[in-house]
Amino acid sequence: MRERALTMAAVCAAAVLGVTAMAPVAGAAPVAVGEKAVGEKAVGAVTATGKAPGAKSAGAQDADFNGDGYPDFATGAHTATVGAVKRAGVVTVAYGSAEGLKLSSASIISQATPGVPGDPVDDGKWREVGSFGDMDGDGYDDLVLNWAERFMVLWGSADGITGAGTAIPVGKTSAAPTTLLGGTVGVGDVNGDGVDDFVTRGHDGLTYGLSVRLGPMNRTTGTSAGAWFRNTGKLDKQSTSAVYVGDLTGDGVDDVTVGGGVVLGNGKPGALVLKGTATGLVKGGTFTGLHWYDTSYPSAFGDLNKDGYQDLVTGHADQNKVYVIYGGPNGLSDTVKHRSYSQASTGVPGIEEAGDKFGSAVAMGDTDQDGYDDVIIGASYETASDPATTSQSGAFTVLRGSATGITTTGAVTFTQNSKSVPSTSENEDHFGAAAAVLDSDKDGSPEVYVGGNGEDGYKGRVWTFPTGPTGVTATGSTSFHLGTLGGLTSGGNFGYRIAG
Repeated sequence: MRERALTMAAVCAAAVLGVTAMAPVAGAAPVAVGEKAVGEKAVGAVTATGKAPGAKSAGAQDADFNGDGYPDFATGAHTATVGAVKRAGVVTVAYGSAEGLKLSSASIISQATPGVPGDPVDDGKWREVGSFGDMDGDGYDDLVLNWAERFMVLWGSADGITGAGTAIPVGKTSAAPTTLLGGTVGVGDVNGDGVDDFVTRGHDGLTYGLSVRLGPMNRTTGTSAGAWFRNTGKLDKQSTSAVYVGDLTGDGVDDVTVGGGVVLGNGKPGALVLKGTATGLVKGGTFTGLHWYDTSYPSAFGDLNKDGYQDLVTGHADQNKVYVIYGGPNGLSDTVKHRSYSQASTGVPGIEEAGDKFGSAVAMGDTDQDGYDDVIIGASYETASDPATTSQSGAFTVLRGSATGITTTGAVTFTQNSKSVPSTSENEDHFGAAAAVLDSDKDGSPEVYVGGNGEDGYKGRVWTFPTGPTGVTATGSTSFHLGTLGGLTSGGNFGYRIAG
């Protein structure tokens, strides 16, 4: 879910299907991680768990901030005006219900909200909707914000996210003798005690590696119940630049994938899985092929091949590529190779061009009701049609899951110029900057949410796409913005980061 660079790719609208069909490059197949692709030049969900508050299983990816069993949806608007303070930033939360997201009663939180640490400041851009989980063990998911190597938790409650918040100490504490570095953050239960933990990069003053702040977190001080630090360079011959938290081993305890670091000793980019246990992280499978330094790229977990193990997809927009890592007993599948996909891969719509930012967003969920999770991939700098009027307007692509993992059969791409999609593709809309999949009304058909932070002169907007047995459809798609939720419409970048 990142922005940058110019795109000049050509995309043709297919009005009959209501999608954009972009011609694949013949003969360019997906490649195993570590191999070079032909023509090579980075928090989605399926359905609500249905469990009572406090009973969230490892890997569950639906945010439920008010504990009513319906998934909720958080969006950042980091340049929104707060009172007279320009570009101070807000965070919004819309709550799920039997009728879907209740936009009219969404929470709009800023640093002017009572209970939130700090005060709004000009250009503060308080924004980064990072992750979520039950950080204090009270049965309600909490929202983690991450910006400029600072972290904050907005606490969930029976009334949802109301403004109660706590800054997470970055420096050393009595319970955590390491300093947090930030970049990507992960939230999950890595020690299996039923309370979610906070994971990011860190150092102990001498060495750099992986820091885990163990829950429950104190709502007053932000301190953790305990901490782990792993010197990944010494123990694993791996530097740490990105972390992804999810249950790849299928044992009910979340694991940590340390991605993007250079494998020490051979200089090759690679990653490893650290298996979560009650007493610490245990080294699992290793592999090569991820970008050598990727502290802030998007990721999503889901079961692509329905084998009972979660799989990890990471987006690398600077490479115009996504990587797919299949889970297994040791954290990595013994039967399905890890793959990378780009618009140069056979069957993937589009023509790969520098600056498209394919992989600027990733999300996972079963969008066609076949039992296999599918992947939503944003390309927020894609050109929809005319380079003069739709440069960097953006697009998103759907790749389906199957018994063998991701398949490009039936892949489709949508832009704002696709039939029935609200608005039209325009320069710098950045449609596809963020994505999520969640079933906000629990009817068995999740919705796909796509952010476009450049829409309407960078006020920003989020689009909602229905799904069904035939997959994602633009028919019945809608959109909303900060004003829809009752917020100020001066500035925004609404939809730059989303979580649900």
